[in-house]
Amino acid sequence: MQYDLSIIIAHFKPRDLIGNPLIKTISEINNQKGQYKIEIIIADDGSLYDYPFEENYSSIGSFKEKDVYILDDKILKEFLLGQDLDIKGISKWAHYPKINNSMNKAFITNCAVNISKSKNLLLLDDDNYFISKKSIESLVKLFENYDLVFGQIKDNNNRYRSYDSHRVQGTTIGIKKNIFNEIGGLGEWTSEFSCAVDSDFWIKLYNYYNQYKISGCYTNQISTYDSFSKRWKKYTKFFKEIRLKKKFNKLYSCKNYKSYRSNYSRQKKLWLDNLIK
Repeated sequence: MQYDLSIIIAHFKPRDLIGNPLIKTISEINNQKGQYKIEIIIADDGSLYDYPFEENYSSIGSFKEKDVYILDDKILKEFLLGQDLDIKGISKWAHYPKINNSMNKAFITNCAVNISKSKNLLLLDDDNYFISKKSIESLVKLFENYDLVFGQIKDNNNRYRSYDSHRVQGTTIGIKKNIFNEIGGLGEWTSEFSCAVDSDFWIKLYNYYNQYKISGCYTNQISTYDSFSKRWKKYTKFFKEIRLKKKFNKLYSCKNYKSYRSNYSRQKKLWLDNLIK
């Protein structure tokens, strides 16, 4: 099947999490998909469900010599039913066990992209649900003129992230699959620190923009609400900031990846059109 869009949802459920933000996020996708053919793939970074993924799966994806357990069709339906997850529309669920006590969001997202079938991707976190109307329709149309689309995020303090903000984000990003692959996807080296995935991605995209002059925009036509955050924080490695800065400097000649004066990717005006209305 030819899909108009593959939506890759980064997911992590701690054992003690009350409720599951994934339900709301997928419900809003289903409410807005309209006539478009949408593929939803869950990139599960070792969620602690009461379920033996290693024993019950549809297939094993051998991705970069690591086993990823993939659920689809009947096995996926049985899993969702057993977990009381009333969710429709998921095509595949890719699960990578949390075996090294770190955040492997980059690895499992890259794996999910690898098995996706559309030339257009939308990267979401499981707790970022659509609050803009016709989000999918808007994204598909924007892909006609843009290679890269950053949607606007509203944080849990009800503040919208402005075009002038120098923060980076790792969710609500539409990107052509060929570009995602050509920059090497998300930086898997970041699992050593369990952070800086977003900064690595932005720098690579900015460098790619400078080389190939791709078109990118920042828009509130696709907006999400950040309903639940910091679940990965417990896996962040503390006291490694100096090493992390050295790594960015070695990889990208960027002395301070957190500063917009050193990290030009944080300055949207340099490379992203402002479509905020």
